[in-house]
Amino acid sequence: MKSMQWRERLTYLAMSLVVGWHSFAIIVAPTPGGSAMVQTFRFLVQPYLSLFRLDNQWNFFVPVGKHMQFRYVVQDAAGKRHVFIPVEEASESVPRYVMWREFKYLYEGVMEAHEIRGAAITALLCQRHASLNPVSISLLQVQELEFSPEDYRQGHRPLDPEFVTVNTLSNIKCGDGSPSPRRSRNLTRKLLP
Repeated sequence: MKSMQWRERLTYLAMSLVVGWHSFAIIVAPTPGGSAMVQTFRFLVQPYLSLFRLDNQWNFFVPVGKHMQFRYVVQDAAGKRHVFIPVEEASESVPRYVMWREFKYLYEGVMEAHEIRGAAITALLCQRHASLNPVSISLLQVQELEFSPEDYRQGHRPLDPEFVTVNTLSNIKCGDGSPSPRRSRNLTRKLLP
């Protein structure tokens, strides 16, 4: 009987420590890192944050500023252009939160280092849209411009064409610099729904 009580107490203590550690980590994660104390805490929890992809900036809770969106254009053999907006693609088999997380990392991978990762992402997208017979894929960054409450009342939305600028990050032909088929299948599972 006593060993059962100790086991229950030990289990309760272990669960409490895990909950406490996780709570501490998600509080430290978005904290701006100005002070030495915050940097010390950040150093302690960084491996945990990276492992579970919990490393967010302070604006994670309240997004401020103008929006940016990742889009790509597939040009097929007939010259027709197909525009894809990953965040708007629905998938019944994948929960919305998981899709958002994967698109977040795809977006960051392309937007922050398109000159390094552009060829690999393009190869994945060429495979994904093989049924379209893609010739090239253009990776686009859509940046929101000034948008007022009056614009919203008139029926406009922040990412309507008249309120954005489009920056072409790269235009790569399908087949140029593509990773090996085995590697690209693994990357596809990680980066695309």
